[in-house]
Amino acid sequence: MTRDQAVARQAAHENLHRELLHELQLAHRFIQNALQIMTPKQKSEWAARNILSGNDSDGTTRFHERDAVITKATESTT
Repeated sequence: MTRDQAVARQAAHENLHRELLHELQLAHRFIQNALQIMTPKQKSEWAARNILSGNDSDGTTRFHERDAVITKATESTT
């Protein structure tokens, strides 16, 4: 691999990292917005569906896990 190829590969990797981080940040906001308009019954249904699909965790929306990954990814880009 030439130096130019390595530089191009690194730039592509960094661009992908930024795109993925941006999408995760948008999803994080979308989930927060949805929660603000959901009734307690709707939130319970969401939690039940997550459990049934095997996507449950300590919290219904995995807010803390997602927030930690966003923070880590944001810090690594500065």
